[in-house]
Amino acid sequence: MWTMIGAAAAGYLLLLARSAWKQGEMRQFLRSLAIVAALCGLVAGAVLLAMLLDLR
Repeated sequence: MWTMIGAAAAGYLLLLARSAWKQGEMRQFLRSLAIVAALCGLVAGAVLLAMLLDLR
């Protein structure tokens, strides 16, 4: 199930990248993608920290 969701998300990102490339907005797309990845990493880090603090 998670594999299908991941494949669908990757396919959607590829379609978005293709559209951005055609419109000449690839730099903006990559910047936005990096911001979203950083925010996801921040949330994952906060969850990991909460889990580690909960073990004590």
